[in-house]
Amino acid sequence: MAKPSAERLLAGTYPWSVDVPPRFGDLDPLRHLNNAALARFYEDGRVRFIDAIGGRAAVEPGHGFVVAEVAIQYLAEGRYPDVVAVSSGLLRLGRSSFTMGHALFQGGACIGTSETTLVHVHRKEGGARPLPEALRTALAAYALVASPAVATHPSTTETPRESPHA
Repeated sequence: MAKPSAERLLAGTYPWSVDVPPRFGDLDPLRHLNNAALARFYEDGRVRFIDAIGGRAAVEPGHGFVVAEVAIQYLAEGRYPDVVAVSSGLLRLGRSSFTMGHALFQGGACIGTSETTLVHVHRKEGGARPLPEALRTALAAYALVASPAVATHPSTTETPRESPHA
């Protein structure tokens, strides 16, 4: 996986964020947040994001999402008990799938990024199905935004924005 672009390291790039407190059980033997725990933070943020924008309500009965791909880049050690801000937004919108971009922030610093591709499927029949129009509209409203700070201050980090749906 390529190094994340400078804007992916800025909290202001992500239109949605939720704070998740780490648990003591999330630590590794060196007392850092474990890599598996960080994967759960991304998952928790992704599920909360989809719920917050009405994603599950937008799909017809018998349909749902499957994860087709997850890529995680670890950038810095996570600390306990510091709260983790899971920031999210849309990277790509396809016919039957979409890719979300996520980042984890502690104290305003980005400690990791992730990309997850979800596919809309029929649960019993299998196979990809076109995304419902209501879901496409909801997702498009949360596309990642380019930060003007990137051009002049690529190392700048910002405080995560409050979730409009929390």
